[in-house]
Amino acid sequence: MNLVKTPLTEADVVRDIGYVPMKDGTRIAYISYRLKSGRYPSVFWYSHYKASAAPFEMAKQFLEAGYAFVGANFPATGCSEGIIDYWGDRKEGIYGAEVVEWIARQSWSDGNVGMIGNSTPGNSQFWVAAERPPHLRAIVASGIGDGYGDGPYAGGMFQLGNVAWELTTKSTQAAGAEWRISEGDNQCVVIRKDKQAVKRAFLDELRSRPLKDDWWDSVSFCCEDVAGQINVPTMIVAAWQDEFGSVAKYSTRLFTHFLKNVNHKKLLLMNGDHNIAGPHPTIGVRSYGFVDTEQMRFMDRWVKGVENGVENEAPVTVFWDVREIDGNAKQAVAGWTTMHKTWPEPTVERRPFYLTADAALSPNEPIGSPADGVRAYLYPTAAELVGSSQQFALQPYSPGVLNYRTAPAESDMVVLGNPEVTLYLSIDYGDEADVGLTLKDVDAEGNVLFLQGGLLRASLRAVDEARTYADEVVHSFRKSEKLVPGEIYKIRMSLLNPIAHVVRQGHRLELTICAPSSTLDQTSAPDRYPHNFYASIPIGGPSVNRVYHSKKYPSKILLPIIPGAVAQAAAPGPMTLRGQPSRKQTEFVPGGLPIL
Repeated sequence: MNLVKTPLTEADVVRDIGYVPMKDGTRIAYISYRLKSGRYPSVFWYSHYKASAAPFEMAKQFLEAGYAFVGANFPATGCSEGIIDYWGDRKEGIYGAEVVEWIARQSWSDGNVGMIGNSTPGNSQFWVAAERPPHLRAIVASGIGDGYGDGPYAGGMFQLGNVAWELTTKSTQAAGAEWRISEGDNQCVVIRKDKQAVKRAFLDELRSRPLKDDWWDSVSFCCEDVAGQINVPTMIVAAWQDEFGSVAKYSTRLFTHFLKNVNHKKLLLMNGDHNIAGPHPTIGVRSYGFVDTEQMRFMDRWVKGVENGVENEAPVTVFWDVREIDGNAKQAVAGWTTMHKTWPEPTVERRPFYLTADAALSPNEPIGSPADGVRAYLYPTAAELVGSSQQFALQPYSPGVLNYRTAPAESDMVVLGNPEVTLYLSIDYGDEADVGLTLKDVDAEGNVLFLQGGLLRASLRAVDEARTYADEVVHSFRKSEKLVPGEIYKIRMSLLNPIAHVVRQGHRLELTICAPSSTLDQTSAPDRYPHNFYASIPIGGPSVNRVYHSKKYPSKILLPIIPGAVAQAAAPGPMTLRGQPSRKQTEFVPGGLPIL
């Protein structure tokens, strides 16, 4: 084990700013930090933001833990050379694997390399690991997701946050390049002018492909050709309420169904937003301290070779009711943790709660005729805003939503997994409708807590049965099947992500049906990105949409419940859970329009 005297200052380390030559002559911009003597395992951070301008403060935790640190930019980003078709070009993985091997050859390297990163630097690890570079020992990824329906077109709807993300990414790259130039990189100006090109803007590709096609398949790593090729220890960290895509759903799918060649894999799941894990050059303070610890333990075991027992722990850990102490993410604590051998948890029972004409969620199957039990709402006049508690406090226009509630729970109801919703829906005008859902917890004092959302374009309701799993409905998104006014359609969908939540004794669950929101919000991380990435312009014309609740048309929600389980800690207070806005509501509003 490498022992390092801490704390370190920048004067204690060597910093290099340079370029790694690829086999085809392309040069990849990098920055490295290392101690002045000795050979060390290395942490590699790889992205198309400003990885090659990573600050010392970001590398410091790894240097003090006995690692060297290397940041590098994707080809054709920052100061890296390269000609690529678009962001997501497979060259990113090929070049990244070459950088891994370059690191292993350096005089300060002991030949062992691990990768770490959140969001795009998380995604990049799977492309690199699929190339199987011989000296890559482990990957530690968080905030991951790609592909059509898991982010850019969540539910089949173009998400407006894509536009902000691309523009922010370009400005971040420029800032990283400017910093390198200010630090003496005299090659970057020429490279950015003459030696890098992205043939097609990623945003243009997104907007020009409203349905899933072969291109969307080619940029997804959740497949046999990419994830199925990975054979190094892999840790994945995800938050249920991540605002940048169906991150937890994607992570569980990847972990369970595609990392088949990985002998040592870990999945950490918890409540929170996009930045529950790091590292990050500017907002790394937002990562939970216990997640930092778990990521380092995994890296120590598989990159450094420390015998710390990680391999003897259960593969899946769920952290329940995580909250920060005095607003300090580094002091975040979970109410309790549970360990699981697999995902989904095999003891879960998927229990139906039926939507009723009197705005209830009932365990009793409906018995009425098809003409009975119809409710209607005015589309698209209302959406529930969940970007922040300030937004959430604005209750939506009542005629534009349908609300349903359970009776108060007689005992704790522990939910772990992804609820599945089946709606029988008709419209009276146009040929399209977007379905928005929110699932909430309501306590006896009227505190309403957001748990999870759901999105689906009704014309893209076709289910991909071959890829639908026990805990997740997967849609094909390849063909639009327009609606006919007056006809009743079966809409089957999962929520955006799974959840781990206890509906405590005396609490209720509330399900809301509405239009999607077109409003972004940046309260969670000011000046960085919109917290509510899920924002889309509702499709279709003004319509009276109807939901049916009869024996023939049994609209329902399936809740994944662990029998006999109870909460292991007191309920968190309102406004204490990241990514979960809360409001006070003194009375239940069923919503909807009168049926004539």
